[in-house]
Amino acid sequence: MNSKNVLKILLFFLSLYTGISGVRAASKHTSTDTTATAINPVTWSFTGSFHSASLYFFTGSVDQSNSSFDALFIYDKKTWGGFAFKSLDLTDHRTGVNYAMAGIHKIFNIGPAWSIMPTIGINLNQNYTFADKGSDLIFDLAVSYKISKHFKVGDDALFQNIGITKEYNWTNRLKLSYHQNDFYLSALLWERNRAFHNPGYLSTGVDAGYNIVRISGKSSLFIGISNIYMLQSDTPKRNGFMFNLGLNLGN
Repeated sequence: MNSKNVLKILLFFLSLYTGISGVRAASKHTSTDTTATAINPVTWSFTGSFHSASLYFFTGSVDQSNSSFDALFIYDKKTWGGFAFKSLDLTDHRTGVNYAMAGIHKIFNIGPAWSIMPTIGINLNQNYTFADKGSDLIFDLAVSYKISKHFKVGDDALFQNIGITKEYNWTNRLKLSYHQNDFYLSALLWERNRAFHNPGYLSTGVDAGYNIVRISGKSSLFIGISNIYMLQSDTPKRNGFMFNLGLNLGN
C-alpha cells in the first residue's frame, strides 16, 4: 500500500474510534437491567479488515494479489444467531472477491467443551448488481471442541450452490486455534471434496494476529499475517500471502 492509502486507513479507524468513544460515554447516562441481560443474553461482534491481497480464507483458495477489504458482523441471542459478511476488491470490482454472505445459525452446546452449529445462508455475487448470476444458498456444519483455556479445534463442512444453480461444492476446513491475551494463531487445513465431481484440492495455511491497541475488553485494533499454500490440486492453483490491518468491536 502507498502512503496515501495508509493515511486513509488510519483516518478511517480513528473516526470509528471517536464514534465508539461517544457511544460509550453516552451509555453511562442510561440505566441497564442486569436481570434482563442474564435472562436474555445478547452478544455481538464486528470485524473490519484491510488486506494486502485477496484470499478465500474460508475455502482455502487464492483469487489474486489485489488488496481487499472485508467486514463481518455476528449477532447471537441465547442459542440462536446470525451473520452478515461483505468482501470487496479495492482495485477491480469485477473479480470474484466482490461478494456478500448472510445467514442464521443454531448453537448446540454439549457439555462444557463440545458445540455443534449448523448455518443456513446465501452467497451473493456482486460484480455488477446486488445479486449477480451464480448467487445461491449455502449450508455450513461446524463442530468444535475446547481443548483447554487457550486451545480450540474445529471442523467446518461447507456446502455451496445447493438451491439455485445446483453446481454443488463441498469444502472441509479443519482449524486448530490458540489465543492468549492479545495474540492469536490458527493453523488450517482445507479439502475441496470431489463427491460432486468438481475439481478437488488440498491446501494448508496459517493466520496470526496481535492487538496493537486495546479499545475495551473485546474491542481492539489489530495487525496480522495470513498464508495459504496449495498442497495438491486437480487444476492450477496459486499460493497466497497477505498482511492484515483491522478493527474488532464487541460487547
